[in-house]
Amino acid sequence: MLLDIHNLHLSFAGDTPTRILHGIDLQVAPGEMVGLVGESGSGKSTTVRAALRLYGDEAEVTGSIRIEGTEMVGADAATLRRTRASSVALVQQDPRGALNPVRRIGDSLAERLVRVHGMRRREADRRILDLLAEVGLTQPARRMRQYPHELSGGMLQRVVIAAALSTDPKLILADEATSALDVTTQAEIVAIFQSQMRERALGMLLITHDLHLAGAICDRVYVLRSGEIVETLAGRNLFDAAEHPYTRALIDAAPALERRTAS
Repeated sequence: MLLDIHNLHLSFAGDTPTRILHGIDLQVAPGEMVGLVGESGSGKSTTVRAALRLYGDEAEVTGSIRIEGTEMVGADAATLRRTRASSVALVQQDPRGALNPVRRIGDSLAERLVRVHGMRRREADRRILDLLAEVGLTQPARRMRQYPHELSGGMLQRVVIAAALSTDPKLILADEATSALDVTTQAEIVAIFQSQMRERALGMLLITHDLHLAGAICDRVYVLRSGEIVETLAGRNLFDAAEHPYTRALIDAAPALERRTAS
């Protein structure tokens, strides 16, 4: 199992401790696209950040989080760095926020390979060039010389995906990675995710508020409400088999295209 979360609880210390996540159980296997859906504030991104142990000492995490068999709860700093650097990659919603605005694309992407993984700069540049072409960017050599503000949102999301793939992770955590894109670009990004999963035997956790997207492309969907999983469904059955009132409320609130018949 690439990601195996069991009985995950998260709370923040303070005068009145705040409990955020309540006994989360969630798994992602190789080759699986797994969805995590829920309204804003339900705890989707919090679950991902907790899984990567990105919260500081103010957060109390209990339960078990295993990434490629490595236990993250209670792990030392070296283990956390090693796992984040090689086993898992995070693709965030805002690609501009993930890139240094004053550095060229090539420099930003090569730095991690050189400084963390010990690649020579020339080797890192070749790898980045190949990956930029692989994720569908035209003129990849030119893109490496450009700054983030010179690229569109869809192009930047491709850059961020290339960065995520550069260290050959087995698990991708995609946090609302398509929500800020237009429909056409969203479909292109989803196609990239799916092709990379097939070619690299990746597993992916797709965090989204788009139930139609989750139902269309996910093998399994977890429904999160107020920090608690309330229902788990096969993606193909998301709309027909949902039984929990919260899931039904989400489905009823999802916009749908009206079918028009010719008069």
